[in-house]
Amino acid sequence: MLNIRWVDLPSDLAALESLVARIEEHDGHPAMGERKYFHLVDPPPHADAFPPGLVAEDEGEGTVGYLALLEEDSRLWTVEAAVRPDYRSDVHLSGLLAEAGRAVGTRGGRGIRLWAYIPELTRAAETAGFTLERELYHMRVPLPLGERPRFPPEIAIRGFREGVDEQAWLDGNNRAFAGHPENGDWGIADLDRRRRRPWFSSEGLRMAWDGDDLAGFCWTKVPSSRAGEIYVIAVLPGYQGRGLGKALLLEGIRHMHDGEGALACVLYVDAANLPAVNMYRSMGFRHHHTDRSYLGQLRADDPEAS
Repeated sequence: MLNIRWVDLPSDLAALESLVARIEEHDGHPAMGERKYFHLVDPPPHADAFPPGLVAEDEGEGTVGYLALLEEDSRLWTVEAAVRPDYRSDVHLSGLLAEAGRAVGTRGGRGIRLWAYIPELTRAAETAGFTLERELYHMRVPLPLGERPRFPPEIAIRGFREGVDEQAWLDGNNRAFAGHPENGDWGIADLDRRRRRPWFSSEGLRMAWDGDDLAGFCWTKVPSSRAGEIYVIAVLPGYQGRGLGKALLLEGIRHMHDGEGALACVLYVDAANLPAVNMYRSMGFRHHHTDRSYLGQLRADDPEAS
C-alpha cells in the first residue's frame, strides 16, 4: 500500500527531480506540464503557502509518484500525475486519483482538470468517469529537414539580446497570446524563470524584426541532442498572412539542428486544429503520442468537497 502525503519542500525536491528524470527517460516525453514543474522546483514569489502537491511512497522503494495540484480558480483545480512506470497499475492509479480528489476537496475545490500524458492514466480517468475535454498531439520529425526558411527582405532574424530585448519580447508575447491561460500575461519573472533553466539559449530564441518592430519569434528548447522542441512560436498581429509562421518554424528547426545538434524536432498542436496538423504532416512531422485533459466533478455528497 502506498503512503501518500503532502510534499515537503525542499527536503523532497531531490527525490522528485530524480523521479521526473526517470519517467522522462522511460516515456520519451515530459512527465508533467511546465507550469506544474516550475511550481515545484522554482515557484513564483506569489505562490500560495500550501504545498504544491502530494508525494506517493512505497516502503523500500522510496518516492514512486507525485501528484501536482494547481488551483485554476476557486472551484477548479488542475491535477497531473507523474508515476514511476512500474507503479502504473489500475489499482495504483485509481487510488492516486481518489487521493487527488480528497486533497482538492479539502482546499474547497469542486472540480478537477486532469492532464493524462500516458495511456494508463487515460484509462484510469475514463474508468473514474472523467470527461474528455481536449487533446494535444505531440508530433516529431527527424532532422535535418531539406526545406530552409525564407523571409521577406524587410525582415531581419537574430537571437535574443540579453539586457536589450526583454520588454519587446514580453510585449510581443502578451499581444500574440492575449487571453491564453498559460502563455499570456507574462512578466519579467516568468521570462527569468525560464532563462534560469539549463536548456535556455539566447540564440535559441529566434526573433524576426521589421526595423525596430518585432514581427514574430520562435523560441526553441534543446535539452539534449536527441530532440529539440518548438517551445513557443508566434506571429504578431499585423504580420499574419506573409508566410512568417512557416518561415519562423523552419528557422527554429534550422537553429536546433545546425546550432545545437538536435537530431529531431518535436512540437505540440491542438488535435482540433486540422490546418496546423496537416501543415506539420506535410513537412514530415508524425504523431508520437497524445496528451489529454479530462474534467471531473467531486461528488456533492463527498464531505471533503463541501
